[in-house]
Amino acid sequence: MRVMYKSNLNFERFNRYFYELLQKGFIEEIDKSQSRDEYKITERGKTFLDVLKKAEAILFSEDY
Repeated sequence: MRVMYKSNLNFERFNRYFYELLQKGFIEEIDKSQSRDEYKITERGKTFLDVLKKAEAILFSEDY
């Protein structure tokens, strides 16, 4: 999986996080007709990502 290599996580940890995101509806499997599995982010996942980016901006802002 290209996603696993880009995440810089080992296989076990990646699987744990990946399947939790899948179960909670942040990502979904698409197009099972191909020889490999494909996934995409859902609207719920995009909202979650936006919240994380805002939290990161607050945590690492230098306004204090």
